[in-house]
Amino acid sequence: MLKNFFNRLANQLIVTFTVTIIIFIAVLIFVSYNRTNEILINDFISSNKSILKLLNQNYENYVAQIDELSITFRKDSQFMEYLTTDPTSYSGRTYLQNQIKNLFYSRNDIDKLQFYIPKTNTCFTISRRNDKLRTETPQGIPTQEWYKKATEGEYFRYIEPSLSKGNYSVKDERTFFTFYRTLVSIPGWRPLGIISLSINRSVMDKMIRDTLKQPGENICIFDRDNYLFYMSDLDLLNPILASNIMNQFGGEESSGDFRIKIGDRDYLAVFDRSSKDDWKMVKLIPLSLVNYKLRQIRNLSLIIGGIFLIAFMILIVIVSNTITSPVRKLTRQMEKVGSGNFTVRVEARGSYEIVRLAERFNFMVNQINELINEKYLAELNEKTARLKALEAQINPHFLYNSLQAIATRAVLGGMKDISQMIEALAYILRYCFKEGDRVKIGAEIDQIRKYLMLQKVRYEERLSVEIEVEEDTAPVMIPKLSIQTLVENSVQHALEHMTGNMLIRIAIRNTKDSLEIKVSDNGPGMTPVELERVKGQMAEGPWSGQPGEGIGLKNLASRLRLMYGETAGLRLKSAPGQGMEAIITLPLVTRESMVEEGIQ
Repeated sequence: MLKNFFNRLANQLIVTFTVTIIIFIAVLIFVSYNRTNEILINDFISSNKSILKLLNQNYENYVAQIDELSITFRKDSQFMEYLTTDPTSYSGRTYLQNQIKNLFYSRNDIDKLQFYIPKTNTCFTISRRNDKLRTETPQGIPTQEWYKKATEGEYFRYIEPSLSKGNYSVKDERTFFTFYRTLVSIPGWRPLGIISLSINRSVMDKMIRDTLKQPGENICIFDRDNYLFYMSDLDLLNPILASNIMNQFGGEESSGDFRIKIGDRDYLAVFDRSSKDDWKMVKLIPLSLVNYKLRQIRNLSLIIGGIFLIAFMILIVIVSNTITSPVRKLTRQMEKVGSGNFTVRVEARGSYEIVRLAERFNFMVNQINELINEKYLAELNEKTARLKALEAQINPHFLYNSLQAIATRAVLGGMKDISQMIEALAYILRYCFKEGDRVKIGAEIDQIRKYLMLQKVRYEERLSVEIEVEEDTAPVMIPKLSIQTLVENSVQHALEHMTGNMLIRIAIRNTKDSLEIKVSDNGPGMTPVELERVKGQMAEGPWSGQPGEGIGLKNLASRLRLMYGETAGLRLKSAPGQGMEAIITLPLVTRESMVEEGIQ
């Protein structure tokens, strides 16, 4: 089946063009997909770097605001004077407490404010949980790490994250970081007081709210020592620490990206490094989100490619059928020629090659048809010669005289019916031996009446005939024994195979420029298969003279084509139980026209 499929030129063209288009579209989709992925990822990374850079600047400005807030007391000369001279006096203590409260309530992101005075070992504390200013005398503060960093570090400040160092435990989920600022006396750089501001996550969460657009994204902040300072999602704390993401910032680049596995998920990490305090702002994006967008582009590319493929396939089928349609028509006409029909012609249209092929085919069919007609005429002449020889051997005059003598004796013996039969038989013999291929309709009708008279002797009342001939058809010439052949066909193939009565109708009439002879009967008729078989035999070609081949319908059809060409025809109509109808269509030919045209 597959071999037969590929044997057709149209299928070969369709498969070849389709495979070519599929390869072209596949390569185009592959290149476009890879290029689009590259552009998408680069744009995605670039846009996130820009966002992180802006976020990092805002964060650095925010820290600068807290830094500026922490030196508010340094700018207050009265506050510094009480702090330097006598912080324990009532007026000094009261003023210090009022200023501490004012500073605490100046911003909503301050969760807790502490002010420690080393000279008196006094600590003032106020928080959102307890808004009453408390005065405490703590122990061991100078030994704590934050105290050392705040009093000894650069710019006398220290920022402590909410994540405890060492085991990275979360001290307070509300707290972002704690900012320490030491107020020192210029001579000797002695610490006069240390302010501690615990900043909550509200401002930072608000800043990153628009940055995290997809679920699963996370923002991390690392300080200059690559210590994890902030996370938007604290549930990823331990997986992030286990991934050693801090080791990815060893270079000096201001921004970058890398891929990292955190827990059981793969992430795309995009970071930006601030120029002043070396803050590393990192955005962790699940690769599944990136791949989802890539899959959307891939699916869109496949859909577009599929649409183009279907459109191209439809176009290929149309073009292939257009190219091969003339070839298929030529093939069908060749099959008709192979079955014996040499009247077919091919319309020369299409490409130059198809036109040339059609012209050569038509020329070939004409040549074959002429050769077959020449052969048929030769065979017909040979059979006519044999018939003439047979006539000469039989001596028609001897037969006529003998039959006339027998008829005379039958009349003398009182057997008039036998005499009529012998006279009818003698008439039939004279008609058959009469020279010429064409006779007038009247002579043919007389011949048929004699023939039917003899048949009625055999079939008696079972056979009846109706003959209807228009008067103006009398001088028309028709092939000899043409109507006789149709009547004999009804008697032999219908009446002999039925038990009831048969009516044969013969109708001859003029139809404009042609003569129509219709012979019908009410016999058993033929099935569609039988009718097609008889029509096929009639269309096979001229009488070949093979053994067992008679001079029936096939020979009559061949004689009509030979004498009149395509202007004559023999049509059959039949159905089971509806009898048979044979129609001969002939051009009008009279004796006078035959003489004018030189027809013998």
